[in-house]
Amino acid sequence: MIEIDFNKTLIKKVEEDFQKERKYVVERSEDLKSLLIKIEKVGTLSLPTSVRGMETHHPELERDLNLLEGCGLISGKVRYTKHNAYHEYFITEKGKTMVRQFAT
Repeated sequence: MIEIDFNKTLIKKVEEDFQKERKYVVERSEDLKSLLIKIEKVGTLSLPTSVRGMETHHPELERDLNLLEGCGLISGKVRYTKHNAYHEYFITEKGKTMVRQFAT
């Protein structure tokens, strides 16, 4: 009986998190679409992660980029310079197809 209650508790939490993520995507869908179009137009998007040893954070933008990357619409890699580190994002073929669909 304890095992069943434990599993229900865990599943309830996962379902709550899923609903929060779903709400986030729905609320930000136009911003996510604009971000994808911007990356397609510019060719790349560079996001600094460390400038002269100081970490930089862009929580909402990082979350959006991670979501687009997780969907396979963009691809990212970390680049380093002598003093800085940054994450560079490129649009994928799947992302290009999606942008073309926005235009129709």
